Amino acid sequence: MTMKSGGLWLVAAMLAVTVTGCSSGSAGAGRDRTEKLKAEISELKKENKFLKEENNRLKETLVTPVTAEEEGGTAELLNNGSSAAAADSGEDHKRIAKGTPLTIDGTGEYTITKTSFGKKVNPSNPGSYYTYYEAKEPGTTYLAITLKVKNLAGQAINAGGVAEVEVTYDNKYEYSTFATMEKNGGEDFTYTNISTIGPLKYGTLVFMAEVPDEVKSSGKTLYADFEIEGETYRYTIKK
Repeated sequence: MTMKSGGLWLVAAMLAVTVTGCSSGSAGAGRDRTEKLKAEISELKKENKFLKEENNRLKETLVTPVTAEEEGGTAELLNNGSSAAAADSGEDHKRIAKGTPLTIDGTGEYTITKTSFGKKVNPSNPGSYYTYYEAKEPGTTYLAITLKVKNLAGQAINAGGVAEVEVTYDNKYEYSTFATMEKNGGEDFTYTNISTIGPLKYGTLVFMAEVPDEVKSSGKTLYADFEIEGETYRYTIKK
């Protein structure tokens, strides 16, 4: 488009020279020719103006300038989309909520009954003599999640194989847990690896993670992933 525009200006210049040369001819013929050439030049100017405007319009259509702010906004949008997908990856998990039984046919019924923070974790109904767990490291506390399990299988199950739980704080800090099991109606704790839950009977497990005090006091995200029978169920403690 640019070459054509330049060519038109060249033609206009040549015609202008020709007009000047015609002054040596007859006055009448010269005037007629001059008027004709002026008219042609006028048309060429109009066409040249149109071509320039069309050329500019095509440039605007094909190339859209992006300011630094707009470019940053685009990058932010893409990054937010990526982060949202990572952060919302939890949406792909199945959910488990406190007080709502999760039932897996032929396996078990699982209900989170309590979540607490404390330097010391006691059984729910301490007897005269009982076992407790205490966070020894300074600046730490126990996060304890109580899970009540009903065995729906046809035979007794080992309490140590009921679930594996991992706690995640602020979407990136991970803490493993260990489990203990209540016995004698919550009077004491016992080891899960030596305990069983009979068919259609209940067992109460407490999963504990020793975490920094910040995890308790902060308003940042906190959740626990329960792996049960090969599936992961997310329990949101704090959003």
